[in-house]
Amino acid sequence: MINHYEDYYWKNGKPYGKGLLQTDHQGHSYKIVVDPYYKRFSVEKYSQGGFEKIIYDSLLLDFRHLTAKDQYAWEKSIIEETPKMVRCLLRNQDDRAILIETHEFTDHRCRSCTLHSVHGVLLSKHCMYYRDLQDPFDGIILWDVEERPVMKKTYAIDPQTGEFGELLLEEWNMEEASLYNLPLSQ
Repeated sequence: MINHYEDYYWKNGKPYGKGLLQTDHQGHSYKIVVDPYYKRFSVEKYSQGGFEKIIYDSLLLDFRHLTAKDQYAWEKSIIEETPKMVRCLLRNQDDRAILIETHEFTDHRCRSCTLHSVHGVLLSKHCMYYRDLQDPFDGIILWDVEERPVMKKTYAIDPQTGEFGELLLEEWNMEEASLYNLPLSQ
């Protein structure tokens, strides 16, 4: 039998349960399902003891592969563009359509990016933060659909472009990430 937890967090692109619950728990709970070879992970949400929804399935988007090395093989093409939005189709190294990426802009700066499966299922959201816009740091946080942080990147700002330049810090252990307390939308 797979355990239920009162909460979960992300570490190295994998979900971990927090607060083991009794089997008769009737509030919200989360179940982390892993195949025997630790290749596929999913997070399920339960309410009042019954299934509510799938929060994450690595079959659709594997957070462990959101590293620069793995993304070099991906091809991105613009499928729609407006002054406030750019939508792209991402293909993997097999030329298979895998994701739809939608960038939202405010005053010519990207402030968020949502990832959907090619079937239209929301998979995650990146939020971009800028100190000169009164955000606490310059960088990106990747959030899952339950608004749990998965990864944080801190950048130096390029003085000529005002955009992210050199990567200063990449954090993949979000166990203590509740300290960020940052908004998902600007």
